[in-house]
Amino acid sequence: MSDIIKWEIADRLRQRARDDLFNLLESIDGTKDLFIDSDLFPLIDLTSNATEIRKHGVGNLHKLDSALNFQTKNKRLFLLRPNIVRFLTLAKQLRQLDIRNAHLICVPRKFYAFEHLLEQEGLWGRCTLHELTAFDMVPVDYDIFSMVNSHLYLSIYLDHSTDWLSTIAASLIDFQQLFGRFANTISFGKLAGQVARQLERGQSALNNQDTIPGGRQIQTVILFDRSVDLITPFCSQMCYEGLLDEYFNIEGARMKIPKTDNTDNSGRQFEYISLSTKDDMIIEGIRAMHFTKVFQEIKAYLARQNVLQNDFRDKMQDASISDLKHLVNTDVKGHINAKKQLTRHLDLCTDIYEKKKANDFKIQLEMEADILHSQNFDEIVSYIHTMICRCEPNKYRPLQLLCLLSTANNGLTREYYELLCRSYLQAYGYENIPLLYKLEKLNLFYVKRQCDIPIATNTNSPVGFRGDALLKMGKQVAQNLTEKTQIQKTFFQFMRKRLNLTPDLNQQAKTTLGPDMADIFGSMYVPLSCRLIEESLLNPTKLSTLQHELLQRGYPGAEDLFSHRSSGISTRTQFHDVYHSILVVFIGGCTQSEINALRMLAMSKSNIKWQFYFAPTNQWTHTRLLQEIEASQ
Repeated sequence: MSDIIKWEIADRLRQRARDDLFNLLESIDGTKDLFIDSDLFPLIDLTSNATEIRKHGVGNLHKLDSALNFQTKNKRLFLLRPNIVRFLTLAKQLRQLDIRNAHLICVPRKFYAFEHLLEQEGLWGRCTLHELTAFDMVPVDYDIFSMVNSHLYLSIYLDHSTDWLSTIAASLIDFQQLFGRFANTISFGKLAGQVARQLERGQSALNNQDTIPGGRQIQTVILFDRSVDLITPFCSQMCYEGLLDEYFNIEGARMKIPKTDNTDNSGRQFEYISLSTKDDMIIEGIRAMHFTKVFQEIKAYLARQNVLQNDFRDKMQDASISDLKHLVNTDVKGHINAKKQLTRHLDLCTDIYEKKKANDFKIQLEMEADILHSQNFDEIVSYIHTMICRCEPNKYRPLQLLCLLSTANNGLTREYYELLCRSYLQAYGYENIPLLYKLEKLNLFYVKRQCDIPIATNTNSPVGFRGDALLKMGKQVAQNLTEKTQIQKTFFQFMRKRLNLTPDLNQQAKTTLGPDMADIFGSMYVPLSCRLIEESLLNPTKLSTLQHELLQRGYPGAEDLFSHRSSGISTRTQFHDVYHSILVVFIGGCTQSEINALRMLAMSKSNIKWQFYFAPTNQWTHTRLLQEIEASQ
């Protein structure tokens, strides 16, 4: 696939976002000062830069809250996420500072409650609300379209607010206006089902066309609710890109790393590294690899570069002046950039290896393997308890294992839960009580719930009344059901066996050549989310049967596990119909490992040509997720 074809969707989305921003700036007369929320800087950098923004009547750019009270004669434009708490805080500041003629730009859409909040704060008529709807899906790479909203998961599951679901549905409807209607809609989970129903109602307004002339069409959209798979985010990432995200925090395809040649004593300096395949010619070949194999691949790249260098020397011997100019502008620059990128990735691999070696990474992987295979439960609890008692410097490391153990077993017994909670609070301080409470509310670390059957008692009944016998019988039935529930397989254990999520240690030899999704976690685990997506594309009947079995066993939420809708539109496209294009929307976020696992799935299917595109609301690492939970109000 050529680069022009590969980047076609991303380029159209980027151009749409640029036009939307510039048209809005030009529609507001006069010179403007632009205040940008910190969450939106990566999106702005992906579409434009400060020089281009200033050409459209913007005098100064500020970080929101950094200089809100400074004096200026220019109009003030505030670019922010439509978060209720954030919006109300800004409205109160505008009222206290008596700022007039302000423009509040919500990215990507405003909530109707904002108009009421402006009226409540006495700002109606003094502030104007705008939307930047084209920033709902900003391309990070040719196959990743960011719907960056780190507050969505916590807003839904912690605050029980579903305002963002309609925003996701509206974004997908706008997406279809550019690239044609979806022929198939597959949803996993309750929230995904709600978005799918809103999407189905909104599609009636679209034209009944199955192709867009001269453009590429997305045939299938997969909506995946993060609550269906809470195991994968808490597994230690082992692919190269996942570890880069874990240690250096990839944001908007950029990574901030400290400069190695920092001689300035004024403070630590950093440089931003782009990991986009447009800027880095190496990352696409190594991002899905196990980090121990990246060294070998870099060696192979170096060997190829040496061969090219020798060929370059041969060309130089008999070259004319015009040929030399061409060689300098093409081969020399490309060779220098390749050498620089290889050196950088080699340094990053070394840094990752040293950190993993220092953190007893091998022992932790063994504990995670035991949790996934449901083995050595007491030893795992003992290891976590020892880690806590030794006051592990990174307080999120034991929490990662606690959340993984709890979600894999549908909670912990009260005895173990109280022991680990008490030890954690004693080791890291009682100010962590709100964090543990939020984890319990999010079903990440909680007590195993028993099957309680409330039976009403009648205090007016005479002694020896047959109601006493019925009461005793009811209590016995409740006790038996409780014991049965406790010994029954958990949801993950059931899915692990039926979908072969954890390859047997004695059967790790590959039966097929080529990449496999299990390679992302060193053949230890196949992400549940990715396996469900694979089965929905290859064998949806199997998933329907599996869902029926879950319903019979009484697993909560089984009725919303899987749903498939077809619009009746042909899946053929005018443009390169040999590829089946699939858009995967992760509602609540995903990890780099899941994205790379689906990329490997597409490469492993030689008889089916799949092209996955990803639209996550945000990208997780277990540390960043726990930090966001702790910081949430």
